Amino acid sequence: MSHHSSLTEANIRAFVDAWYLGLDQHAPTAFMGTLVSDDVKMIFPEKTLHGKSDFLAWCIGGTYSDGEQAPGVYNIFFDEDHNVVSVDARIDGDEAELDVVVAWQASMFIPPAAKSRRVSLDAIQQWSIRASDQNQYGMVVTSYNAMAKPFVYTPGFARL
Repeated sequence: MSHHSSLTEANIRAFVDAWYLGLDQHAPTAFMGTLVSDDVKMIFPEKTLHGKSDFLAWCIGGTYSDGEQAPGVYNIFFDEDHNVVSVDARIDGDEAELDVVVAWQASMFIPPAAKSRRVSLDAIQQWSIRASDQNQYGMVVTSYNAMAKPFVYTPGFARL
């Protein structure tokens, strides 16, 4: 089945916006899991994830495929706000490479700290996506590098 029509710049932008809204709202893993391929590879500051089950553990906590315990970013970060600055898509048939710039602010609490801390940064990310019918957007993330370039922190805010 051809999904060529799903990979347009407008549809890709809608998908990217839905991705970050899901993270901001701590969307259920039943939804977030539909946005990634089973074999997704994701690079975050704290860990490289291999597969959908690692991604879901990263979201809500649990055990990664290597046996390490995941605290779950939903349990650490709150009051999140991802603002998509730009999405540069290079579409090639049923696949696309994306350069995504996102401005992210969040409060984070890591026990036993007495207070939460506020993070504010711009992240330059690289994504690979492919057409898929496993969600309403017609595409899934196959690779995701959250830190393709060093984070640009807002002065005076906490760092990860």
